[in-house]
Amino acid sequence: MANEEKLAKFHQAINHYALEQRKRIEDEVAEFKNKELQEAEDEVLVESYHLIQKEMADMRGRISREMAQREMAGRRALLEKRAHITSEVFRKAADILKQETESERYPAMLERFAGRARRAFENRAAGRGLPDDIVFLLRAADAPFEPLIQKAFGTPCTFREDETITLGGLRAESAALHLELDSTLDALLENQREWFEEVSQLSVG
Repeated sequence: MANEEKLAKFHQAINHYALEQRKRIEDEVAEFKNKELQEAEDEVLVESYHLIQKEMADMRGRISREMAQREMAGRRALLEKRAHITSEVFRKAADILKQETESERYPAMLERFAGRARRAFENRAAGRGLPDDIVFLLRAADAPFEPLIQKAFGTPCTFREDETITLGGLRAESAALHLELDSTLDALLENQREWFEEVSQLSVG
């Protein structure tokens, strides 16, 4: 929130500067017209008037370009800050989840995931019975939990190591049922990124 306030003040300062420059130029032109052009028909004065008009247009263009460049720089800085904050928050969250996998609660979590997978496969099978090609994918560190998962699932299945699972949890898939389930802690954490950016007001419009 503080970053957005700073960016808003930064934009206000730029806008204030641009308005002051435009008003100064317009005042100078108006004064020139009122004092000189009312009585002047001299070609040199007319050309001077057009020159001032051109300079005023050029000045506006320069101010606009400067504002755009500063705004882009401000947005880039905010994006970099947002990425850093998000990365740090999710790094700490990942550390907490890793600690959870080392706790006594983790086996019960895997049992719940296996039970949910059983219900999901049964719903897809629609009473036809479960196929024999159901595979559970685990990280290597969770191989000792295979018997526990097998028991909680309650029907024949096989297991395979998945190196993309770094935090824990499990995936389950069946080609016959055309169904893949992802109950990894990796996916659960990643799914929170969009929510985190919204509630923490870190989005950049």
